[in-house]
Amino acid sequence: MSNAEKAATAVKKAGARKALNAANLTRLGPERLAALLMEISESGPAIKRRIKLELAAEAGAGVLAAEIARRIDAIDDSRARINWRKYKEFVRDLDAHRQAVAGPLALLDANLALDLIVRLVGLSASLASRIKDTKGELEEVFSEAVTDAAEIAPRAALVDASSLADRLFEIVRYAPPGLSLPLLRATAPALHGQPLVDLRNRLETVSKGRGAPRAWRVGAQILADAQGDVDGFIALFTTSEAVLPPVGAEIARRLLGAGRMEEARKALERSEPDRASAGDPGAMDWTQVQIEVMEALGDAEGAQAARWTSFERDLNPNALRAYLRRLDGFDDVEAEDKAMDLALEHRDVHGALALLVDWPRLDLAARLVAERGDQLAGDKSELLERAARALEGRYPLAATLLLRALIWDVARHADTERYTQAKRWMLEAASLAAALPEDGGYEDHEAFAERVARLRRW
Repeated sequence: MSNAEKAATAVKKAGARKALNAANLTRLGPERLAALLMEISESGPAIKRRIKLELAAEAGAGVLAAEIARRIDAIDDSRARINWRKYKEFVRDLDAHRQAVAGPLALLDANLALDLIVRLVGLSASLASRIKDTKGELEEVFSEAVTDAAEIAPRAALVDASSLADRLFEIVRYAPPGLSLPLLRATAPALHGQPLVDLRNRLETVSKGRGAPRAWRVGAQILADAQGDVDGFIALFTTSEAVLPPVGAEIARRLLGAGRMEEARKALERSEPDRASAGDPGAMDWTQVQIEVMEALGDAEGAQAARWTSFERDLNPNALRAYLRRLDGFDDVEAEDKAMDLALEHRDVHGALALLVDWPRLDLAARLVAERGDQLAGDKSELLERAARALEGRYPLAATLLLRALIWDVARHADTERYTQAKRWMLEAASLAAALPEDGGYEDHEAFAERVARLRRW
């Protein structure tokens, strides 16, 4: 080996030894690492807090809980706005405390962990006006905390749930409903006895006030569910609400669970959706509950008819699969062919494309694109791109038409937010150009690209 080669090898080895990884840090030894951490912690409060969390976890549940509580209190007591320059650091710091609650503290003491995770979610109310969470990273921390609460609550054995109930009452009143209601549902298993009754009564009382947010009433319904009080849950809906398909489905589902099948059937009758609601998730949920009620009443024929009606109206793939499973012999093959033909002609061309791609019947999906491609909306990026991916191998023409619909929509509307995607779609369309039929009567890639170039601004 030459001197130059030896020098290069030495440099490589030195570089490997300098790489920042666990193995190299271990070689420094505990004393040097401790000194280094002390030096670093002096330059960053968040780093210091992170180290103190690790030390507190070693000291026990009480010490760790006190450390986390101090930080939560400090954030809650402050009224200062959090500058965008501090946004990332703040989110990381808050998430580190969340992880400390959900991890080591929850293992050491589920009661302390539940109290602190609820308090942490409660910060969402005061932080809403103090920080711009444009990227949704702070909201994600709170959402994770709600998930943590659902895991911790069943393990908590609160002797006195009053303080938890008081805290939840304030959170439901002031925190965003998207967090407060899931949190209430997650922590309900830890509430019991009089505190649960009192919290429900308090929410029912404030929900009756003029202009009261609907979330307060929903909170009372969550607690009625926790108590197994079906009639109490239903009573919190108004008469005009009970005729809405999603509400009727919720009511019927609970009556069915309580073995009150005939009442469940009547609740569905009062809230039957009209044909104008085809494809609406609430109508689809209503139909699913209707089927469950029919089966509970022994009406297998009616349940099958409802499954087919659901498919005809909404192109609901789950309803179709359930319908086909219950057919005898080769009837399922004939029924499936009929269903696919229905999809090709269905008024909801986007629902039809999704069904045929996912079923999968790619041959029919390609036919749909060829026959009804002009009805596909280019702004439905997720669906059209997914369909193009599925079709590009065997049906490059259909995939190309879908990509062109996406590209043209971006160019025509100068949709700057999708310019990067449009460039990628154009490259993908170009890669399929060689596989297109020469005599299909379709515009070739070069002509299409030239037409787009007259409009595009990317």
